[in-house]
Amino acid sequence: MTRKELPVVLTLAALAATALIVYYKGYGLITMLIALLAVFCVFYFIGTVIRMVLDSFYAENKKRKEEEGEVIEKEPSKDENPQEGKTVEKTEENGIKTEAGEE
Repeated sequence: MTRKELPVVLTLAALAATALIVYYKGYGLITMLIALLAVFCVFYFIGTVIRMVLDSFYAENKKRKEEEGEVIEKEPSKDENPQEGKTVEKTEENGIKTEAGEE
C-alpha cells in the first residue's frame, strides 16, 4: 500500500466496520446512510491528514539524504603521487625530485 492509497483504505475499513455495526443494531435506512456519510467524511479527512504528515516526513528525509550524499571528493594535488600516496617535494636540486615518506 502506498501513501497515496492510505485515505481510501482507511475510509473503506471504517465504512465496512460501521456498516456491520449499524446493520446488526437494526438502524433504519436513513440513519444508516447518515452514519456512513459521517464516517466517510471523518475518516477520509483523517487519512488525508496522515498522508500529508507522512509525505512531509518523506520529503524531509529525502532532503537530508541528498544533503548527506553530497560528498565532495578531494582531488589529488599536484604534490601528491597518486600511485604510492607519497608526497613529492617541490624543491629540485640539480633536476632530481626527492620523495618524502621514504625510509
